Amino acid sequence: MKNSPLVSIVVVNFNGRKYLKGCFDSLYAGTYANIEIILVDNGSCDGSVSFVRDNYKRVNIVDLGRNLGLAVASNKGADLAKGKYLFFYNNDTLSGSDLIASLVNVLESDSRIGIAGCRTYTYNGERLINAGVPCDLFGYPYGKTAPFYVDAAIFISRRLFDLIGRFDEKMFLYGEDRDLCWRCWLYGYEVVVADNAKFFHDSACITQDLKEYQTNIRKRFLGEFNALRSVLKNYSLGFLIFILPVYMLISLAEIIAFLARGDTSVIKNAYLRSYSENLRDFKSLFVLRKMVQSQRKISDFALIRHMDIISGKLRLLFAIGLPRFGDKNKYVSSSAV
Repeated sequence: MKNSPLVSIVVVNFNGRKYLKGCFDSLYAGTYANIEIILVDNGSCDGSVSFVRDNYKRVNIVDLGRNLGLAVASNKGADLAKGKYLFFYNNDTLSGSDLIASLVNVLESDSRIGIAGCRTYTYNGERLINAGVPCDLFGYPYGKTAPFYVDAAIFISRRLFDLIGRFDEKMFLYGEDRDLCWRCWLYGYEVVVADNAKFFHDSACITQDLKEYQTNIRKRFLGEFNALRSVLKNYSLGFLIFILPVYMLISLAEIIAFLARGDTSVIKNAYLRSYSENLRDFKSLFVLRKMVQSQRKISDFALIRHMDIISGKLRLLFAIGLPRFGDKNKYVSSSAV
């Protein structure tokens, strides 16, 4: 690509050494050459940093020394980036040869597009996982509509990333990508999937054919905290007055269901904790909310045309029942944080 802009690829890592060779080798083998890779390490203890230092001299390393979460680490990587475009990319991946070229072409060709994502396949390439992810109007990542956000691979211009406020650093994990795309829509830009941009992900996302949904309380807390924070921050006051009582009624129904099953720990450590910590962080939430609401370009009624108006949690409840909780989460990779 003539006069190709520099793309800064930010890869966040936490004990993901086993993935790094495949991730970096496939990126460097791609057809788009004008890239820089920035590894942001969240305090790995598996030798990830020394492995990269010894084998990938071109990779810039940010060693945080401890686990600060995906949002903070991604922002730290962006601080070091020199590219016109930023690509926030999971480490447990193998990229297709035209991945970066396809993403650059999409954003260069249409100024209305703010974020581009990819078609995500299983690590062995046998099955398509998603081509973007739907979201309901309560901020839950499950629905039957067209994709609302992209995950594991977010391609955005540096200018827009700074304009919409970067990643919300209070969102440790699970939802920081959705929140960023939400603000992209609000600022008048589109979120799309580049059909020719393909990568292979050792993911364990929720799929349509699950018989049972197994998670853990930590993930449930992060999901509840982040969804509520996005709702409180990104909706206008008038729409929030309508949506928040419905949101809380759905949460109350879940709490009653978990109580009936005897899952009191998830009520205390996921739901009640998410409410209390959002209240505790209200000052930072108010500052970010003020920024979003003062600069947004579209109404919430225009926004929710891209969202599912039926609760994703209710869809999952009728499809596969209440989630089960255990020490391990069958459906989520954790090599980034």
